[in-house]
Amino acid sequence: MIKRLLLFPIHLLWKINNKFLRFLFVGAINTAFGYFLFLFLIWIGLHYSVSLLLSQIIGVLFNYKTTGYLVFQNKSNKLLIKFFAVYGFVYLINVIELYFLKRSSLYELILSNNYLEFIHNMPIDRNKLGDAIGQAIVILPNSFLTFFLNKIFVFKDRKDEIEIIDELIEKEEQIYQQEN
Repeated sequence: MIKRLLLFPIHLLWKINNKFLRFLFVGAINTAFGYFLFLFLIWIGLHYSVSLLLSQIIGVLFNYKTTGYLVFQNKSNKLLIKFFAVYGFVYLINVIELYFLKRSSLYELILSNNYLEFIHNMPIDRNKLGDAIGQAIVILPNSFLTFFLNKIFVFKDRKDEIEIIDELIEKEEQIYQQEN
């Protein structure tokens, strides 16, 4: 009974045929895990780049199985290095984004907004709030980049290639039968 309850969300995800939509649902779980880990690490005083690195490494290990299995229907551990390469690239992009966001006036503009006064009551250093806000800003664009890179580089859809080859073979057979 407990196993069925735990597997219920997975069965729901399998009913979604669009891989990108499945990626978004799985990605929401993965992103929440990684983001809250990032927040925890900057809250305990680590620099944003170190926090980001640690949350990326731990998050990638968690994400590999969920993304590979639930989105791309692939359980192979042979793709882990390519998966790490994609996340390594996205990590570098992410650090660059945070670097430039930190030097922009966007953080101060957001923090000065009256609607966001609750942010000032959070138990986190004001200097670290900018890092948390910056990471929240770049999560969605980086998710699109990650999906795209995983789709074309890591979890290539071999079925499409096989279907194309099958169609070519069928056409050749039809041409051969017409000639004979």
